[in-house]
Amino acid sequence: MELEINRQDPEKMDLADVVLEYEGLVSAIARLEARREKLRKHILDICREKAIDLLRIGNVELRRQAAEWKLWHITSLKPYLEKKGLWDMVESVDRKVLSELLEKGFLEESELKGMYDVETRYSLHVKRD
Repeated sequence: MELEINRQDPEKMDLADVVLEYEGLVSAIARLEARREKLRKHILDICREKAIDLLRIGNVELRRQAAEWKLWHITSLKPYLEKKGLWDMVESVDRKVLSELLEKGFLEESELKGMYDVETRYSLHVKRD
């Protein structure tokens, strides 16, 4: 799918043309993201079925990378963080903030056992030679 991008400065365009182009881009991005997600799911399904982590097709390299995600249990986590005076820093279960608190030593991994489940998720990284 080839998308033609208007290179004209929006300042020099009629407002109606700017709005119509903007709408066209928003629609195209939504279609592209939906298609990308379908392709991504298909690729990950095949990689899982065939235990493939690296694909090379011509000069394109696609790498499947696993990452463990902690799915936090707010009912046990919130009282624990409140007791440590850290809930205000988190305010909701934010995986990134909690990871930073662990990395900086404000929280101990051993104290958090049972407050989350671990789910393995995969990302795809594409590189062109």
